[in-house]
Amino acid sequence: MESRVLYEASFTFQPVWLLILAFLVIMPYAIVKNMKAFQQKKSFDSITSLVFSIIGTLVILIVVALVLPDQIKMYENTVGAFKRGDYDVVEGYVENFHPMPKEGHDTESFYIDGVQFEYGYTVSFGYHKAKVDGGVITGNGQHLRIGYTWHDWLGNVIVYIEELP
Repeated sequence: MESRVLYEASFTFQPVWLLILAFLVIMPYAIVKNMKAFQQKKSFDSITSLVFSIIGTLVILIVVALVLPDQIKMYENTVGAFKRGDYDVVEGYVENFHPMPKEGHDTESFYIDGVQFEYGYTVSFGYHKAKVDGGVITGNGQHLRIGYTWHDWLGNVIVYIEELP
């Protein structure tokens, strides 16, 4: 039996970014439309619509400004590191496997040769697919070679998984 690659880090576009991009396109349009309506009617409804569209746009811009730098850092620390070959590797058998329950609301974790890995639904880059969702890490005794990087608040983030014979 030959070894086989089960996972390699790559860019994955998160659906939440589609929603944010949509708002970044729609909200300026709403501001312009509401500004024209206010100039024509100068009513309470038109000023309220204008104020809410401006506030909504500002909130979205603030969220993007707060989230985007960490997303870029996370991408560089995982996918970028994998592409550059700048990651650590551990090889051995999965031990102390703790699967994600069917209901979610927990993390999945395991050890290989004393190195701990833990992931849940919060990781946007790097391996994070639980066994219950069809993940490739299935339980104790699985012989794997894992490439990983360190992230400040996530710990060891998996960038590569190879199943060994």
